[in-house]
Amino acid sequence: MVPRFSLEELATGSDLIVHGKVLRTWTAWDAATQIIWTHSEVQVIDALKGSPQSAVVVSEPGGSVDDVTMAISGMPRYQPGEEVVLFLFQTPVGLWRARGLGQGKFLVTESVSGVRTVRPSPNGALVVEPIGGKPTGGTDLRQLRGMRLEDFKSRVRAAALLRKGTN
Repeated sequence: MVPRFSLEELATGSDLIVHGKVLRTWTAWDAATQIIWTHSEVQVIDALKGSPQSAVVVSEPGGSVDDVTMAISGMPRYQPGEEVVLFLFQTPVGLWRARGLGQGKFLVTESVSGVRTVRPSPNGALVVEPIGGKPTGGTDLRQLRGMRLEDFKSRVRAAALLRKGTN
């Protein structure tokens, strides 16, 4: 379970927000933590918040190494060739992860007519309302489905400028 985030909460709580293309993925076993990690290299097309290099490696727990599989519901998964907008935070050990599990990943698609839009990609996460059921007053991520990419990026940039506690 993960609390439902608004666009404004995702944007202000993220250290880095990028529009990019997934180049490759690979899994690795972390013997120190006994966790399998799936790493995805994302070529940065546009930085909406932060100053990334030309590519960023996003790491999420789960995956398969040899004959061992570790599956965690709600973790975002990435496929080479996917175009995405990612809301990322950096862990204390330096890994980049999607904020709010799959809520931090938006898939970019293109229609036959060439219109590029975004859609949330929660990937099976059980998203729950905030404690007490109080609405955040922000933009519900589900309302963004089908929004034109450039309009979405403008909204994200504006939301990223909000100070924590004022959204």
